[in-house]
Amino acid sequence: MFARLAAAVRVLRPRVIAEIGKSAADARRSLEHLRAEVTDLQRAMRSMQAQGDAIRRIEQRLAELQDSHRSDADGIATQLAALGRDISELRLRESQLRAIARRDAELERRLPQLEHVLDEPIAVAHVGGRIAAAPLRLHPFPHIVVDDLLPARVYEALLEAIPPVEMFAERPFNKRQVGVPPMLAPVYSRRVWRFIANAVAPRAIVPAVLDKFRESLGAWLDAQLMPGALARLEQMEMGCTDGRILLRGRGYSIPPHRDPKWGFITCLLYLARPADDPVLGTDLYSVDGDTDARDTKPHWIPADHCRLETTVEFRPNRALIFLNSSGAHGARIPDDAPESLERYVYQFRIGPGRGQIRELLAELPEHRRAGWEGKITDY
Repeated sequence: MFARLAAAVRVLRPRVIAEIGKSAADARRSLEHLRAEVTDLQRAMRSMQAQGDAIRRIEQRLAELQDSHRSDADGIATQLAALGRDISELRLRESQLRAIARRDAELERRLPQLEHVLDEPIAVAHVGGRIAAAPLRLHPFPHIVVDDLLPARVYEALLEAIPPVEMFAERPFNKRQVGVPPMLAPVYSRRVWRFIANAVAPRAIVPAVLDKFRESLGAWLDAQLMPGALARLEQMEMGCTDGRILLRGRGYSIPPHRDPKWGFITCLLYLARPADDPVLGTDLYSVDGDTDARDTKPHWIPADHCRLETTVEFRPNRALIFLNSSGAHGARIPDDAPESLERYVYQFRIGPGRGQIRELLAELPEHRRAGWEGKITDY
Protein backbone atom coordinates (compact mmCIF):
# COMPACT_ATOMS: atom_id res chain seq x y z
CA MET A 1 0.00 0.00 0.00
CA PHE A 2 2.76 2.38 0.95
CA ALA A 3 4.54 1.50 -2.21
CA ARG A 4 1.49 2.48 -4.27
CA LEU A 5 1.21 5.85 -2.42
CA ALA A 6 4.87 6.59 -2.94
CA ALA A 7 4.51 5.84 -6.61
CA ALA A 8 1.53 8.17 -6.80
CA VAL A 9 3.45 10.97 -5.11
CA ARG A 10 6.30 10.53 -7.54
CA VAL A 11 3.85 10.86 -10.37
CA LEU A 12 2.08 14.00 -8.88
CA ARG A 13 5.15 15.88 -7.57
CA PRO A 14 6.15 17.75 -10.76
CA ARG A 15 2.55 18.93 -11.36
CA VAL A 16 2.12 20.06 -7.72
CA ILE A 17 5.42 21.81 -7.76
CA ALA A 18 4.47 23.49 -10.99
CA GLU A 19 1.13 24.56 -9.55
CA ILE A 20 2.79 25.85 -6.41
CA GLY A 21 5.29 27.77 -8.48
CA LYS A 22 2.54 29.22 -10.58
CA SER A 23 0.63 30.30 -7.44
CA ALA A 24 3.74 31.92 -6.02
CA ALA A 25 4.33 33.82 -9.25
CA ASP A 26 0.69 34.93 -9.24
CA ALA A 27 1.03 36.03 -5.63
CA ARG A 28 4.15 38.03 -6.46
CA ARG A 29 2.38 39.72 -9.34
CA SER A 30 -0.65 40.43 -7.16
CA LEU A 31 1.58 41.88 -4.48
CA GLU A 32 3.42 44.04 -6.97
CA HIS A 33 0.09 45.13 -8.44
CA LEU A 34 -1.18 45.92 -4.93
CA ARG A 35 1.98 47.87 -4.18
CA ALA A 36 1.49 49.81 -7.39
CA GLU A 37 -2.11 50.52 -6.49
CA VAL A 38 -1.06 51.63 -2.99
CA THR A 39 1.56 53.89 -4.54
CA ASP A 40 -1.03 55.29 -6.96
CA LEU A 41 -3.47 55.74 -4.08
CA GLN A 42 -0.85 57.54 -1.98
CA ARG A 43 -0.01 59.72 -4.96
CA ALA A 44 -3.72 60.43 -5.48
CA MET A 45 -4.17 61.21 -1.78
CA ARG A 46 -1.23 63.63 -1.88
CA SER A 47 -2.76 65.24 -4.94
CA MET A 48 -6.18 65.44 -3.27
CA GLN A 49 -4.59 66.94 -0.17
CA ALA A 50 -2.80 69.49 -2.31
CA GLN A 51 -6.09 70.25 -4.07
CA GLY A 52 -7.87 70.52 -0.69
CA ASP A 53 -5.19 72.96 0.52
CA ALA A 54 -5.64 74.92 -2.68
CA ILE A 55 -9.41 74.91 -2.25
CA ARG A 56 -9.09 76.10 1.36
CA ARG A 57 -6.73 78.85 0.23
CA ILE A 58 -9.25 79.83 -2.43
CA GLU A 59 -12.09 79.77 0.10
CA GLN A 60 -10.05 81.86 2.53
CA ARG A 61 -9.26 84.35 -0.22
CA LEU A 62 -12.90 84.46 -1.22
CA ALA A 63 -13.85 85.13 2.41
CA GLU A 64 -11.25 87.90 2.55
CA LEU A 65 -12.59 89.35 -0.67
CA GLN A 66 -16.17 89.10 0.63
CA ASP A 67 -15.16 90.85 3.85
CA SER A 68 -13.38 93.49 1.83
CA HIS A 69 -16.34 93.92 -0.50
CA ARG A 70 -18.72 93.89 2.46
CA SER A 71 -16.65 96.60 4.12
CA ASP A 72 -16.59 98.52 0.85
CA ALA A 73 -20.32 97.99 0.47
CA ASP A 74 -20.95 99.15 4.04
CA GLY A 75 -18.79 102.19 3.42
CA ILE A 76 -20.64 102.92 0.20
CA ALA A 77 -23.99 102.44 1.98
CA THR A 78 -22.90 104.85 4.72
CA GLN A 79 -21.81 107.38 2.14
CA LEU A 80 -25.07 106.97 0.25
CA ALA A 81 -27.08 107.45 3.45
CA ALA A 82 -25.11 110.60 4.27
CA LEU A 83 -25.58 111.80 0.71
CA GLY A 84 -29.30 111.12 1.00
CA ARG A 85 -29.47 113.18 4.20
CA ASP A 86 -27.52 115.98 2.55
CA ILE A 87 -29.87 115.94 -0.44
CA SER A 88 -32.92 115.98 1.86
CA GLU A 89 -31.45 118.87 3.83
CA LEU A 90 -30.66 120.75 0.63
CA ARG A 91 -34.18 120.17 -0.66
CA LEU A 92 -35.63 121.39 2.63
CA ARG A 93 -33.39 124.45 2.63
CA GLU A 94 -34.27 125.16 -0.98
CA SER A 95 -37.99 124.93 -0.20
CA GLN A 96 -37.50 127.22 2.81
CA LEU A 97 -35.60 129.82 0.80
CA ARG A 98 -38.22 129.68 -1.93
CA ALA A 99 -40.99 130.14 0.65
CA ILE A 100 -39.13 133.07 2.21
CA ALA A 101 -38.66 134.72 -1.19
CA ARG A 102 -42.33 134.23 -2.01
CA ARG A 103 -43.42 135.66 1.36
CA ASP A 104 -41.01 138.58 1.03
CA ALA A 105 -42.63 139.46 -2.28
CA GLU A 106 -46.14 139.20 -0.78
CA LEU A 107 -45.33 141.41 2.22
CA GLU A 108 -42.97 143.91 0.62
CA ARG A 109 -45.64 146.61 0.30
CA ARG A 110 -46.48 146.27 4.01
CA LEU A 111 -42.98 146.80 5.30
CA PRO A 112 -43.21 150.63 5.36
CA GLN A 113 -46.34 150.40 7.54
CA LEU A 114 -44.50 148.55 10.31
CA GLU A 115 -42.84 151.75 11.48
CA HIS A 116 -46.25 153.00 12.58
CA VAL A 117 -47.64 149.64 13.73
CA LEU A 118 -44.71 148.63 15.93
CA ASP A 119 -44.97 151.59 18.27
CA GLU A 120 -43.24 150.52 21.48
CA PRO A 121 -44.72 153.04 23.96
CA ILE A 122 -48.26 152.33 22.76
CA ALA A 123 -47.72 148.56 22.79
CA VAL A 124 -46.08 148.53 26.23
CA ALA A 125 -48.85 150.64 27.75
CA HIS A 126 -51.58 148.53 26.14
CA VAL A 127 -50.09 145.17 27.20
CA GLY A 128 -49.39 146.32 30.74
CA GLY A 129 -52.93 147.59 31.11
CA ARG A 130 -54.50 144.37 29.80
CA ILE A 131 -52.46 142.21 32.20
CA ALA A 132 -53.22 144.48 35.15
CA ALA A 133 -56.95 144.27 34.39
CA ALA A 134 -57.03 140.46 34.13
CA PRO A 135 -58.31 138.74 37.29
CA LEU A 136 -55.88 136.36 38.97
CA ARG A 137 -57.52 132.97 39.41
CA LEU A 138 -56.01 130.68 42.05
CA HIS A 139 -57.80 127.45 41.12
CA PRO A 140 -56.59 124.94 40.03
CA PHE A 141 -53.35 126.94 40.21
CA PRO A 142 -52.52 130.66 39.90
CA HIS A 143 -53.25 131.83 36.34
CA ILE A 144 -54.70 134.65 34.29
CA VAL A 145 -56.44 134.71 30.92
CA VAL A 146 -55.77 137.93 29.05
CA ASP A 147 -57.91 138.82 26.05
CA ASP A 148 -56.75 141.38 23.48
CA LEU A 149 -53.24 141.20 24.90
CA LEU A 150 -51.68 143.11 21.99
CA PRO A 151 -52.94 146.19 20.18
CA ALA A 152 -55.12 144.95 17.30
CA ARG A 153 -52.74 146.21 14.59
CA VAL A 154 -49.77 144.56 16.29
CA TYR A 155 -51.63 141.27 16.54
CA GLU A 156 -52.61 141.40 12.87
CA ALA A 157 -48.97 142.03 11.97
CA LEU A 158 -47.94 139.13 14.22
CA LEU A 159 -50.24 136.73 12.37
CA GLU A 160 -48.80 137.93 9.06
CA ALA A 161 -45.32 137.40 10.53
CA ILE A 162 -45.78 133.71 11.35
CA PRO A 163 -42.95 132.09 9.36
CA PRO A 164 -43.93 129.93 6.36
CA VAL A 165 -44.82 126.38 7.32
CA GLU A 166 -41.65 125.17 5.56
CA MET A 167 -39.61 126.81 8.33
CA PHE A 168 -41.10 124.35 10.84
CA ALA A 169 -40.25 121.24 8.80
CA GLU A 170 -36.92 120.48 10.48
CA ARG A 171 -38.69 118.75 13.37
CA PRO A 172 -41.11 115.81 13.43
CA PHE A 173 -44.82 116.46 13.01
CA ASN A 174 -46.44 117.76 16.21
CA LYS A 175 -43.03 118.68 17.56
CA ARG A 176 -42.50 121.51 15.12
CA GLN A 177 -41.24 124.84 16.40
CA VAL A 178 -39.28 127.93 15.41
CA GLY A 179 -37.19 129.97 17.83
CA VAL A 180 -38.07 133.59 18.55
CA PRO A 181 -36.87 135.79 17.05
CA PRO A 182 -36.40 133.49 14.04
CA MET A 183 -32.95 133.44 12.47
CA LEU A 184 -34.15 132.45 9.00
CA ALA A 185 -37.46 134.02 7.98
CA PRO A 186 -38.93 136.71 5.71
CA VAL A 187 -37.81 140.27 6.47
CA TYR A 188 -41.29 141.19 7.66
CA SER A 189 -41.34 138.22 10.08
CA ARG A 190 -37.94 139.03 11.54
CA ARG A 191 -38.88 142.65 12.20
CA VAL A 192 -42.19 141.87 13.88
CA TRP A 193 -40.85 139.03 16.04
CA ARG A 194 -37.82 141.05 17.12
CA PHE A 195 -40.26 143.71 18.31
CA ILE A 196 -42.20 141.11 20.32
CA ALA A 197 -39.12 139.35 21.73
CA ASN A 198 -36.98 142.41 22.44
CA ALA A 199 -39.58 145.01 23.42
CA VAL A 200 -43.06 143.70 24.22
CA ALA A 201 -42.13 140.56 26.17
CA PRO A 202 -39.34 141.92 28.40
CA ARG A 203 -40.56 145.51 28.83
CA ALA A 204 -44.32 145.00 29.05
CA ILE A 205 -45.26 141.39 29.78
CA VAL A 206 -42.54 140.48 32.29
CA PRO A 207 -42.95 143.41 34.72
CA ALA A 208 -46.74 143.32 34.56
CA VAL A 209 -46.85 139.55 35.11
CA LEU A 210 -44.38 139.65 38.00
CA ASP A 211 -46.48 142.34 39.62
CA LYS A 212 -49.67 140.30 39.11
CA PHE A 213 -48.15 137.05 40.45
CA ARG A 214 -45.90 138.54 43.14
CA GLU A 215 -47.77 137.17 46.14
CA SER A 216 -48.35 133.68 44.67
CA LEU A 217 -44.84 133.44 43.25
CA GLY A 218 -43.24 134.67 46.47
CA ALA A 219 -45.13 132.19 48.62
CA TRP A 220 -44.22 129.30 46.31
CA LEU A 221 -40.53 130.23 46.17
CA ASP A 222 -40.36 130.74 49.94
CA ALA A 223 -41.71 127.22 50.43
CA GLN A 224 -39.88 125.47 47.60
CA LEU A 225 -36.61 127.35 47.09
CA MET A 226 -35.68 129.47 50.10
CA PRO A 227 -37.14 132.33 52.14
CA GLY A 228 -36.73 135.70 50.47
CA ALA A 229 -36.01 134.11 47.08
CA LEU A 230 -38.28 136.48 45.12
CA ALA A 231 -36.59 139.60 46.51
CA ARG A 232 -33.22 138.03 45.70
CA LEU A 233 -34.39 137.24 42.16
CA GLU A 234 -35.77 140.71 41.58
CA GLN A 235 -32.33 142.07 42.34
CA MET A 236 -31.10 139.83 39.52
CA GLU A 237 -33.74 141.14 37.07
CA MET A 238 -35.57 138.04 35.91
CA GLY A 239 -36.28 137.90 32.20
CA CYS A 240 -37.80 135.85 29.37
CA THR A 241 -36.57 132.42 28.42
CA ASP A 242 -37.38 129.73 25.87
CA GLY A 243 -39.23 131.86 23.33
CA ARG A 244 -40.58 129.77 20.45
CA ILE A 245 -43.50 129.46 18.06
CA LEU A 246 -45.15 126.05 18.35
CA LEU A 247 -46.97 124.45 15.42
CA ARG A 248 -49.29 121.55 16.19
CA GLY A 249 -51.73 119.60 14.02
CA ARG A 250 -54.16 116.71 13.90
CA GLY A 251 -53.67 114.07 16.58
CA TYR A 252 -51.52 116.25 18.86
CA SER A 253 -51.74 115.33 22.51
CA ILE A 254 -49.65 116.39 25.48
CA PRO A 255 -50.76 114.75 28.76
CA PRO A 256 -51.14 116.56 32.09
CA HIS A 257 -47.87 117.98 33.32
CA ARG A 258 -46.09 120.95 34.83
CA ASP A 259 -43.34 122.80 32.99
CA PRO A 260 -39.68 122.87 34.15
CA LYS A 261 -39.41 124.60 37.53
CA TRP A 262 -36.85 127.23 36.58
CA GLY A 263 -39.41 128.60 34.14
CA PHE A 264 -41.44 129.94 37.06
CA ILE A 265 -44.21 131.38 34.92
CA THR A 266 -45.30 130.13 31.50
CA CYS A 267 -46.80 132.53 28.96
CA LEU A 268 -48.85 131.20 26.04
CA LEU A 269 -50.08 133.64 23.40
CA TYR A 270 -52.59 131.95 21.11
CA LEU A 271 -51.88 132.88 17.50
CA ALA A 272 -55.43 132.00 16.52
CA ARG A 273 -56.95 133.17 13.26
CA PRO A 274 -60.62 134.15 13.06
CA ALA A 275 -61.66 130.79 11.57
CA ASP A 276 -59.69 128.63 14.03
CA ASP A 277 -61.65 126.29 16.29
CA PRO A 278 -61.71 127.62 19.88
CA VAL A 279 -61.70 124.09 21.33
CA LEU A 280 -57.99 123.83 20.48
CA GLY A 281 -57.07 125.51 23.74
CA THR A 282 -55.38 124.40 26.97
CA ASP A 283 -56.82 122.07 29.61
CA LEU A 284 -56.26 122.99 33.26
CA TYR A 285 -56.33 120.20 35.88
CA SER A 286 -56.40 119.87 39.62
CA VAL A 287 -54.40 116.92 40.94
CA ASP A 288 -55.48 114.51 43.67
CA GLY A 289 -52.69 114.06 46.19
CA ASP A 290 -50.59 116.69 44.38
CA THR A 291 -46.88 116.64 45.20
CA ASP A 292 -43.90 118.80 44.37
CA ALA A 293 -41.90 118.10 41.22
CA ARG A 294 -38.91 115.94 42.14
CA ASP A 295 -36.48 117.76 39.86
CA THR A 296 -36.25 120.51 37.25
CA LYS A 297 -37.51 118.47 34.30
CA PRO A 298 -41.14 118.56 33.13
CA HIS A 299 -43.30 116.97 35.81
CA TRP A 300 -45.62 114.40 34.20
CA ILE A 301 -48.67 113.43 36.23
CA PRO A 302 -50.78 110.26 35.76
CA ALA A 303 -54.08 111.08 34.09
CA ASP A 304 -56.08 109.16 36.70
CA HIS A 305 -54.83 111.60 39.35
CA CYS A 306 -56.09 114.59 37.37
CA ARG A 307 -59.50 116.24 37.24
CA LEU A 308 -60.25 118.58 34.35
CA GLU A 309 -61.36 121.92 35.80
CA THR A 310 -61.60 124.09 32.71
CA THR A 311 -60.40 124.51 29.14
CA VAL A 312 -59.06 127.89 28.12
CA GLU A 313 -60.41 128.40 24.61
CA PHE A 314 -58.14 129.06 21.66
CA ARG A 315 -59.17 132.64 20.86
CA PRO A 316 -57.34 135.26 18.77
CA ASN A 317 -55.00 137.52 20.72
CA ARG A 318 -55.61 135.64 23.97
CA ALA A 319 -52.85 134.84 26.44
CA LEU A 320 -52.84 132.17 29.13
CA ILE A 321 -50.24 132.92 31.81
CA PHE A 322 -49.73 130.59 34.78
CA LEU A 323 -47.45 129.71 37.67
CA ASN A 324 -45.72 126.30 37.49
CA SER A 325 -46.43 125.59 41.15
CA SER A 326 -49.16 122.96 41.34
CA GLY A 327 -51.90 121.26 39.33
CA ALA A 328 -51.30 120.40 35.69
CA HIS A 329 -52.04 121.50 32.15
CA GLY A 330 -52.28 119.72 28.82
CA ALA A 331 -53.66 120.05 25.30
CA ARG A 332 -55.03 117.87 22.53
CA ILE A 333 -56.23 118.02 18.95
CA PRO A 334 -58.63 115.25 17.85
CA ASP A 335 -57.44 112.54 15.50
CA ASP A 336 -60.35 113.31 13.19
CA ALA A 337 -59.46 117.01 12.87
CA PRO A 338 -58.79 118.24 9.31
CA GLU A 339 -55.40 117.18 8.00
CA SER A 340 -54.66 120.80 7.06
CA LEU A 341 -55.30 122.12 10.60
CA GLU A 342 -52.52 124.31 11.99
CA ARG A 343 -52.47 125.50 15.61
CA TYR A 344 -49.85 128.18 16.34
CA VAL A 345 -48.87 129.29 19.85
CA TYR A 346 -46.12 131.64 21.00
CA GLN A 347 -44.63 130.31 24.23
CA PHE A 348 -42.03 131.74 26.55
CA ARG A 349 -41.28 131.54 30.25
CA ILE A 350 -40.36 134.04 32.92
CA GLY A 351 -37.53 133.08 35.25
CA PRO A 352 -33.86 133.53 36.02
CA GLY A 353 -31.06 133.03 33.52
CA ARG A 354 -28.33 130.40 33.74
CA GLY A 355 -25.89 132.60 35.65
CA GLN A 356 -28.55 133.59 38.15
CA ILE A 357 -29.56 129.95 38.59
CA ARG A 358 -25.97 129.00 39.39
CA GLU A 359 -25.81 131.76 42.01
CA LEU A 360 -29.05 130.61 43.60
CA LEU A 361 -27.98 126.97 43.65
CA ALA A 362 -24.80 127.95 45.48
CA GLU A 363 -26.93 129.64 48.15
CA LEU A 364 -29.42 126.81 48.58
CA PRO A 365 -29.31 124.65 51.71
CA GLU A 366 -28.35 121.06 51.04
CA HIS A 367 -31.84 119.62 51.63
CA ARG A 368 -33.29 121.95 48.97
CA ARG A 369 -30.63 121.62 46.31
CA ALA A 370 -31.55 118.17 44.99
CA GLY A 371 -34.97 119.33 43.84
CA TRP A 372 -33.53 122.24 41.86
CA GLU A 373 -30.41 120.75 40.29
CA GLY A 374 -30.39 119.23 36.82
CA LYS A 375 -31.52 120.29 33.37
CA ILE A 376 -32.42 123.98 33.26
CA THR A 377 -32.80 124.49 29.52
CA ASP A 378 -35.84 124.10 27.27
CA TYR A 379 -37.43 120.69 26.61
